[in-house]
Amino acid sequence: MLRSCLMTIMLMFSASVLAAEHWVDVRIAEQYQAEHIKGAINVPLRQLKEQITSQINNKDDTLHLYCNSGRQSAMAKQILQEMGYTQVLDEGGISGIDLPKESQHGS
Repeated sequence: MLRSCLMTIMLMFSASVLAAEHWVDVRIAEQYQAEHIKGAINVPLRQLKEQITSQINNKDDTLHLYCNSGRQSAMAKQILQEMGYTQVLDEGGISGIDLPKESQHGS
């Protein structure tokens, strides 16, 4: 009994350790190139269903979604939850996110 409880705890802990965090910009490529959260990947809303699993295949990873105003990131959150992603956060518009940003010009 004790051994099975310990195994369960270890499995739960290892699953959370293996989960990663991703910042996902759901705007079009031109907007992403102009400015994006440092380290974010670009998966435009219109291509989200087709492209997300090739970028993030662990559905237990935490996904931080953003766009210009929060409208597209809210739609993306719903799509991803319907696809089975469990940790999806709508962070709203890029201007409200207090993280380092970069552009194609390197700033």
